[in-house]
Amino acid sequence: MLTGLQILDLADEKASFCSRLLADLGAEVIKVEPPAGDKSRQIGPFWENIPHPERSLPFWYNNANKLGITLNLEVREGQEIFRQLASKADVIIETFPPGTLEELELGYESLDKINPRLILVSVTSFGQSGP
Repeated sequence: MLTGLQILDLADEKASFCSRLLADLGAEVIKVEPPAGDKSRQIGPFWENIPHPERSLPFWYNNANKLGITLNLEVREGQEIFRQLASKADVIIETFPPGTLEELELGYESLDKINPRLILVSVTSFGQSGP
């Protein structure tokens, strides 16, 4: 159903199931993780009850059918690779605190210049201006 749609997933456990549903419907979803791995890898339960980032059952479940890449968005090289991916993407889903992407020069205004058809979905617990 969504074949041909490309999504960049910067989401943690608040919205990673959202992009999993889109992947299940045929979208190409690329999970972008920091070098230390997504924080949701630390959430149990764990396979065979052995805590380890590669054994988190919620992480596996929420990220099924996705491709993956490790990028350090804190450094220029990682930001440039992300911009290259964003130039071809249709949607970005992120769960950072408000202003984080702007601080990295990866906010909507910056990405809109390289891909005006891009949709940026921000999922936060308290909106863009709450506590």
